[in-house]
This record gives sequence, C-alpha cells and structure tokens, in this order.
Amino acid sequence: MDKLKDALKELGKSDYYPFHMPGHKRRAGEYFDYNPCLEDITEIDGFDNLHHPEGILKEEQEFAAGAFGAEESFFLVNGSSCGVMAAIAAVAADSGQKLLMGRNGHRSAYNGLYFANVQADYLYPEKIPGVSFLGAVDPDDVLKALNGNASYSGIFLTSPTYEGIVSDVEKICEAAHEKNIPVIVDEAHGAHLGLFGGDGYFPKGALCQGADIVIESLHKTLPAMTQTAILHVQGNLVDKEKLKLYLAMFQSSSPSYVLMESISSCIHFCMENKQRLLEDYKKRLVDFYGRTKEFTCLKIITPSLTGQYFGGRIRTEADPGKLLIGVGTSGLTGRELYDILREKYHLQMEMAAMDYVIAMTSVMDTDEGFERLIRALKEIDLWSSEQKSAGRAKAKIRKEKCRTVCLDIGNPAAVYSVREALSKRSVPVDLEKCPGRISGEFIYLYPPGIPVITPGERIGKELPGYLKEAAGMGLSIQGLRDYEHKKVFCIQDEAK
Repeated sequence: MDKLKDALKELGKSDYYPFHMPGHKRRAGEYFDYNPCLEDITEIDGFDNLHHPEGILKEEQEFAAGAFGAEESFFLVNGSSCGVMAAIAAVAADSGQKLLMGRNGHRSAYNGLYFANVQADYLYPEKIPGVSFLGAVDPDDVLKALNGNASYSGIFLTSPTYEGIVSDVEKICEAAHEKNIPVIVDEAHGAHLGLFGGDGYFPKGALCQGADIVIESLHKTLPAMTQTAILHVQGNLVDKEKLKLYLAMFQSSSPSYVLMESISSCIHFCMENKQRLLEDYKKRLVDFYGRTKEFTCLKIITPSLTGQYFGGRIRTEADPGKLLIGVGTSGLTGRELYDILREKYHLQMEMAAMDYVIAMTSVMDTDEGFERLIRALKEIDLWSSEQKSAGRAKAKIRKEKCRTVCLDIGNPAAVYSVREALSKRSVPVDLEKCPGRISGEFIYLYPPGIPVITPGERIGKELPGYLKEAAGMGLSIQGLRDYEHKKVFCIQDEAK
C-alpha cells in the first residue's frame, strides 16, 4: 500500500481549505494544462541547461528579470534555501570579514554561515509592545554597526518575516552602499511584493528598494509548486560569476523541468493577469479585516499600511496578506485555535504559535475560502465570549508565557561561529543543567525555522522553561538530537 499517495489523494478529495503554502492553493489545474509526468525530462536537445543557459531557459530567466525589475534572475529548484546559502557564500566566503545579519534569519542562513566559514555579528529586531513576535530591524542599528570597529563583507536581512513584518530596506541599503557593502534580503515570504508591492496597500519589494541580492520563494505566496524559488541580483557590489558558481554548487545538477516550468508559468500568469489578480486579492483582504475588527475575544492583528506605526519604536510596514489571528482573551492557546479550525471547520492554517495562528493567503484564494474562515472565526469568538470569565482567567495566566523566542530567551551571546561550534565535540546535558553551557546544536520551532539557539551560542537560564512551555502547547521543537527534549548537546568542557 502506497500510504503517501493514498493520503494525498484523500486530501485532494476532501473539503479542507488550504490557508497555508503553496500559494497555488491546489488550484493550478484550473489555469494550467498540467501533467507532471509529460513534462518531467532531463537536459535533452532543445531544452537548455539551467547551469549554462543559452536558449529557452535563458529567455525565461530574462523574462523573469524584467517582470521583477532585476538585472539578472536565476530559477531555483532547491527552494530559497539554496539561494540564501549561495548568496552568503558569494558575498562572504574567503573575505576575511564578518557578515552583519539579522538574528531572525531562517536556518538556511545559519547553514550559509557554516558553508561559507564566516562569523556573523547579529542585528536584533525590535520588540513590539502588545504582540508576541518581533518587528523590523532598525536602520539606526545597522548604521551604528557599520560605523563600529568591525569590517563587514555584506548585510543579510529577512524581510518580510514569517509574520509579514517588513524592514526599511531602502534606508538600510543607503547606509550600506555608502560603504560599498552589498545587502542580501531573504524575501522568501514576499515574492508577491516583488510583483504587486508598492501600490499603497502592499509594501514595496526589496529589489526596488535597492537590495543587491533578493531571494524569493514563489511557492509561498504565488501560484507555483513547492520548492520553486528565484534569486535576483543587481548592481556592481556582487561578483555575479562567483554567485553563479555557488548556485551551481548548491542546486541539483539534475534540475526538475517540472519545477522550472512551474516557475515560468507562474510568472507569465501573474504578469498577464496582474491587475485582475491584484484587485481581487485586495478586495478579499479588505473585506476580511473589515468584518473581523469587532471581535470580542479573538484579536486580528491588523497590519499597518505605508507610513504608519505597527506599535514599535520604528516605522514598520507589514504584509496584509499574512492573516495573524491572535487568541486574545479567548483562553485558547495558538495550538488549540489551530486545531479547532482544522478539526471542526476543515480550515488548515499555516502555523500555530503560542498565542496566535497564521493563515497564509495568495492571489489564488477564493471568496468561498475567505467566507468560511470569517464564519468560523465569528463562531469561535462568540463561543469564547460566552465563556468570557473562564477564558479571561486562563488568558491572564498564559499572557506572560506566550512570548516570542527572542523575547523569552533574550539575545544569546555567540562564543563560537557555527562552523567552529560544530567542529567541536559535544555531549548530552540534562535540559535543566544546560544554562551557562555553549550549545553544540540548533534548537528551533518549526515552522518558522528560526533558531532559538544556534551552535556556538551560550544558553540562557530561560531556555528550559521556554522549551517545556512550547512542548506543552503542542508546538514542534526541532534540531535537538534528543527527540524527547530532555537533553541538549553542549560543547564539551565549555561551562560557565
């Protein structure tokens, strides 16, 4: 019995609605004449070679560059992760300099540090009052670092974040370019901003704000298959030949033509239907925020628009396409709300955090899907309101526990680079005894895959309690070699 095949077929026949990636929302068949087996070929005559494009793939990548406004664009069939690692290597490997990097990077960025054998100085995003996730990187923090004693080969930012928070990439690029330092932006969650952003509703994409390298996951927010992404480059601060060399190293030598066709079709489809897609998408989002703003218990965390404050100390924008549904005073945890939406209403969310869930949307969503979500949330809010006294009591108890990784764990000090730490011998240490020790492994919640602790960082006293709370709420803890989360591998003989 092929259990995976049967399970996927069963899901396809069900009424579960996908408020999660990939952005095609399982509707590609409505728009594309698509049979993967007929298109699954290798580099045969007439179909070019991704690692040395001269024909049809060269033309499609040039079309993509024109669509996004890049000097050059490269199809990625190993996801944004390979683009992130190639970009870091192209900018930082063998430079003898550090990388200035947002600490809220995806694990692939830390893998990039390892492979490039480079150490990072971290930029810590702002803490936003009233919400349990982090905000943007402050351009003033970047400027302060650039005017310090360290010499940097590049800057690495994540914008937008998993929650849709967008940093002021333009201001950061201005500061970096004055010192001839390139800026890499992991825009995996913002491919739609590259095509549709800057209209006054959606924030601008990083490329038009001056970033030198931008990596985008098409499959997250656009109608493309899982694992499809694209890398854009512009300007003269990046060695493009070196970038191509590393892309060839980190990508498969047998790239899938099915995935490359998905990339190409996605971009053509979006460009040919751009105005209609954008207008319909905005209409659904405006309707959603308008009809959910009066909830009694649940809290829809409404994004700010251009020029407004999101609640922190710096000017911050957010992607309205990321629906952040806070548990508010309902007394539910994020995981409980996530499970109710999935089990009772057959609405599959993207992620459950401690005190909110994320519903990912795209231009491929339907009116019916949004209507189902709004109705479900209204019913849950009404039920929570009827249970108000008990719910508020539970919510008050949980309020201090439901915080983001960096709010709880603080800013862990990096004693060794990731590569140095992983080259050292590590031994298992009881969770309660690991504070003060130096981690020999990654620890992260997945999703989103941002490390709580990276190899080489000193573990703080808050970690054991945080991991226990996260596990108790049903969140997925990964990276630890001990799947029971009772031990952390720490660098041997490296205590306080």
